[in-house]
Amino acid sequence: MPKPILYYDDRSPPVRSCLMLIKMLKIDIELRFIDLFRGEQFGKEFLALNPQHSVPTLVHDELVLTDSHVILIYLVEQFDADGTLWPKDYLARMKVLNRLFFECSFLFRRDSDLMSEIVRKEFANVDVAYHERKLCEAYGIMEQYLAEQQYMAADQLTLADISIVTTLSTVNLMFPVATAEAQRWPRLQRWFATMQQLDAYDENRIGLEKLRQIVEQMGKFEFPKQELDKTA
Repeated sequence: MPKPILYYDDRSPPVRSCLMLIKMLKIDIELRFIDLFRGEQFGKEFLALNPQHSVPTLVHDELVLTDSHVILIYLVEQFDADGTLWPKDYLARMKVLNRLFFECSFLFRRDSDLMSEIVRKEFANVDVAYHERKLCEAYGIMEQYLAEQQYMAADQLTLADISIVTTLSTVNLMFPVATAEAQRWPRLQRWFATMQQLDAYDENRIGLEKLRQIVEQMGKFEFPKQELDKTA
């Protein structure tokens, strides 16, 4: 079987989660860049491959996957011999799956609403207070998740953490988790700091900086300096 191909733009949080996992598992993969901000996802060949015109898109032999969460699951099932990131125990696996659905249907949707509005309307025309309320609600939910265990779905790292951290780090540019005013989320702060210490987090950090630059450019503003990833 040929090696997998990942179509990507690392400014996308879901793409960055896949890149983190690829680095963690040392997967031999071919990367093909699709520039979302230049509209390359609407090219004829890519639309034939993925009518949703989204990244990440994974191609492995005749299989085509177009959702980051499914790609994460597929990659661990194919390449993670230990099986800790996607637990073998059914109930533990369902808990990880529940957190993956939280990321895609709740957290990422709110992140996407904020960032796309900044790009479309420019920052001066964005209702920042509204987005802050919506995202702080998500922070509160994650704080509650972490009251049950050390990581988002278990006492060890799972796919849930890898998926969530790339999106959290993106909204953290605007609404930081670790501030004097944010002591209501101490567990989330500790978890985020732990995630930033992973070697694979560099894959997220690189794309996050690229996203920061393009959003500032298109939104005609600058993210507050104290809101940036201090380990970058």
